[in-house]
Amino acid sequence: MNNFFINFSQALRSISRRKRKSILAILGFLIGISATVIIASISSGVKEKTIEQIKSMGSNMIVVTAGQLKIMGNRPHQVGNVTTLTPLDYTILKKDLPNAKIAATQQKTFTVKFSDYSAQTTIIGATPSLFSVRGYTVSMGREFTSRENRLRERVAIIGRTVIQNLNAIPEQLLNATIFINNIPFRVIGIQDPVGIDIGGQDEDNQIIIPLDTALDRVLNVTYINNIYISAPQEYLMSSYKDEVIRILRKNHKLTDDQQNDFTVQDQSDIIAAQTKSTQTLDNLTVALAMIAVFIGGLGIAAVLLVAVKERTKEIGVRKSFGATKQDILTQFFIEAAILSGSGTICGILIGLLITFIITLFTKMPFVVPFNILIPLIFIAFLMGVLFGTIPAKKAAEVDPIRAIYS
Repeated sequence: MNNFFINFSQALRSISRRKRKSILAILGFLIGISATVIIASISSGVKEKTIEQIKSMGSNMIVVTAGQLKIMGNRPHQVGNVTTLTPLDYTILKKDLPNAKIAATQQKTFTVKFSDYSAQTTIIGATPSLFSVRGYTVSMGREFTSRENRLRERVAIIGRTVIQNLNAIPEQLLNATIFINNIPFRVIGIQDPVGIDIGGQDEDNQIIIPLDTALDRVLNVTYINNIYISAPQEYLMSSYKDEVIRILRKNHKLTDDQQNDFTVQDQSDIIAAQTKSTQTLDNLTVALAMIAVFIGGLGIAAVLLVAVKERTKEIGVRKSFGATKQDILTQFFIEAAILSGSGTICGILIGLLITFIITLFTKMPFVVPFNILIPLIFIAFLMGVLFGTIPAKKAAEVDPIRAIYS
């Protein structure tokens, strides 16, 4: 034990005497580990936010989407024929599922203008029931009515991000006229903040207008994107999901050998799809961590190899005073462990600090990815010691007589 402390103090002295080279060796670990931690933390934050958002929709929520869904990047995208859902599907589902709350939507990105300002935003045409089904509320003004939807009135509920992008304040926009795709709309309500949706989009950067108004006056289409169905009880989810599929297949006149031209998902389906979509990013994070640790290890090996050459006489003196090969090996292993450990710990702390600052501005949850950090610390420490093996062996083999008189 006494020898260990002697070797430890020798290692610290050696590192302190070669501060510049030691810092360069540490930087190799620090930069790579920091980048890895930032990616892992943000990825974990996105996952948590996504799951929170999905759960906020309610465990009894069923989402019907036109066409088939495929995960591209970290978001679900519609593929195939996306015109397969129609207002008639919505009407039939309402009729056949009288105890469920049902809403239909169609959306597209347009330019919205107010005064001298304009911004790109998502325009959502929706049935009035969307507010109760999705839990949307207005902080100022009111929601639009079924009559306004039926008469295709040009009224709008505007989100907070849109207001900011138009360089306005809620009081200024309430009852004011805005232009969506150069069509005038009267703002009748200001939507309460919602946050990020399950696809990573800002739900406050949207304007909700009556569905029939959107289809006939803005989009000039006869199809819809989504139907949201809130089952009366969670235990009815499975039967409701099967019933929705049966009703839509019958209405779409699909034969037994034909696939669904729509996608039906409940909460567990959406969470599973989102988890799968982030797997690529998780794999990338692991690969980046391995590369960072490998490069950091090479830096440590290079610094210690140079140190052996520079400290030949010092090693010879230690050996002449009784230091064994094991003492020299231990000293260099300790130096490698200190350098790799310092780089790893500093990299983790800096990475978490940067991530925390990012989350303050993006309103994403700050998550410490322990599932990545704990193995990362162990692997980085191990790699540092492994890369210190060659310099340590070279130092241990130094001939004390030749070293002193070289």
